[in-house]
Amino acid sequence: MFDSGNITHIVTHMEARMKRTNIMLTDEQHRKLKLYAKRGEGTLGGLVREALDVTYGKDALEHRKSVALEAYKEGLISLGKLSEVLGLDVVSARLYLKKHGIRIMLQKQSEVLQDAVNA
Repeated sequence: MFDSGNITHIVTHMEARMKRTNIMLTDEQHRKLKLYAKRGEGTLGGLVREALDVTYGKDALEHRKSVALEAYKEGLISLGKLSEVLGLDVVSARLYLKKHGIRIMLQKQSEVLQDAVNA
């Protein structure tokens, strides 16, 4: 269990990496945020940060992975290329696709041979 000294240190350390800003919300926006916070879905600030991350993208890597998955689904890139972008080996990439309900595309023999040459 944490004592209050540890919790204070954690909060102080976390706040040191953030910038403070003020935003204007409508009464309705503020009411909804407070409602979500009361339900235990986060703090007001945390909910605003999460909304910004979802709306504007948390980082370019996640966007790149999303684009690669869509390209794979459309047959534009191979499983090998997808696994490279996802940072996984090919077997793990296949398991990832299966877990997320994404059909594993069958490659033509020439594509398999080209992947082997590129590897």
